[in-house]
Order: sequence, then structure tokens, then C-alpha cells
Amino acid sequence: MFTGIVSRIGKIENISHPNDWELSISIVKSSQSDNPFDLDKLIIGASIACSGICLTLKKINDNLLFFDVSDETASKTNFLNWKVGTIINLEKSLSVGDELGGHFVYGHVDTTGKIESIEKINGSYKITFFIKDEFIKYFAPKGSVSVDGVSLTVNEVSSKTFTVNIIPHTWANTSFLNFKVNTIVNIEIDILARYLERINAN
Repeated sequence: MFTGIVSRIGKIENISHPNDWELSISIVKSSQSDNPFDLDKLIIGASIACSGICLTLKKINDNLLFFDVSDETASKTNFLNWKVGTIINLEKSLSVGDELGGHFVYGHVDTTGKIESIEKINGSYKITFFIKDEFIKYFAPKGSVSVDGVSLTVNEVSSKTFTVNIIPHTWANTSFLNFKVNTIVNIEIDILARYLERINAN
């Protein structure tokens, strides 16, 4: 389980497809002295959210993290758009007693969305995402959503889109810095919306 508060930025160093996909990611140095993503404390088998996708750490080699990615995961996320040099968001899983700064994020991507527009408003950015029809019912103004593993608040919802506002700190310290119109992102719906939809269906 995660919070949607990005710990580090990673860069894709290699992607191969021997059986399942194999992925190696280098850790981009952080200027935060109290950053919770401590390489020395990571253990093999740990869960790491990679731009919202929960992956199991299988190997560490100096500054490189290695993961396997199944074809199922690849087909349901934006993973197939990743390439060498792609910047992704990283978050280690929660430990007992950790601060919950965002909202409960499970690393189970529900669908992908596409950036329809980016509007700079003062120092912040208003981003509109297009999402598949069957998922828009899970969105509501002031609700939570995970976009590429980042916990965000939904601002507006239409029949096919939702918008969020990205503050300067989040923009500068996540993969959002590289966002462009038509970028495909991973979307995880707030689990509370899932449960409410289930209750209302019965």
C-alpha cells in the first residue's frame, strides 16, 4: 500500500522481454536530506510503486533497481510507452507508523488516461485528462485520484474528462515536468469510489 506521495524520481535504463518483461531503473539523486527512499534500507521482495504500478524489487545493483513486469501489467498500463530514458515516479510501500500524506493507493492501475490539455495558471498547472467512458462515474469534484502514482484532488468532471491542479512543487519534483498533450498516464481510482459503486449496485 502507498500514499501517492512520490519519494524519488527514476530513469529507465533498460527494458527487455526474455519471458516476462525485465526492467532496470536508476535512482535520480534527491535534494531532500530526509527523503524516505533509502537505497540502503530497501530489501529484495519489497513493493515499489513505479509511476503507479506496484512492482516487486528483485535485485539491486548500486544505483539500479530491477523488476519483472508481466504481460498482463504491460497491457493494462502505460508501461509499453516507456523507453530508455523515460522518467518515472517512485514510492516505497508504507510502513507501520508512516505519515499518510496523500490517500490510500494500492498500485493497482485501473486504466490509462490521456492528457487533453495543459494550462499554466500563475505557477500551477491545470491538466485535463480524457478517460474511458466506463470509468468516469468513479470521479467527483474534491475526490482523490492517483495519476502516475501521484495522489491528486479532482477539480472538475465532465462526461469524458476530469481536471486536476498541479502545484509548482509537485510539477518540479515528479515526472509531470515532462507531461505534454497526448501523454498517456496510469490512473488508479480511489478505492472508496469503488466500494460506493458496489454498494449502490446492490
